[in-house]
Amino acid sequence: MAERESSGGSSPWVAFLAGIILVAVVAFGVVAYTGGLQQRDTAQLELNVPDVNVNPPDINLPDPPPAPTTPPTAEAPVETPSN
Repeated sequence: MAERESSGGSSPWVAFLAGIILVAVVAFGVVAYTGGLQQRDTAQLELNVPDVNVNPPDINLPDPPPAPTTPPTAEAPVETPSN
């Protein structure tokens, strides 16, 4: 059988890069053909709203609950109820 000699040159890389360039050119052509490169008009919106000054409502909040106290520790003397 005859053996093929592989030169290990750059021809696969050249073909790969040529394929990428070909795909990029085709994609650019499709975008240009469909009008993707044209300037688009944008809508402008104008709102005419009168200036209204609304005072914030007066809210009477309840007093906060008392702050929690720490429980007695083992070092603190324990209060005994007096009878």
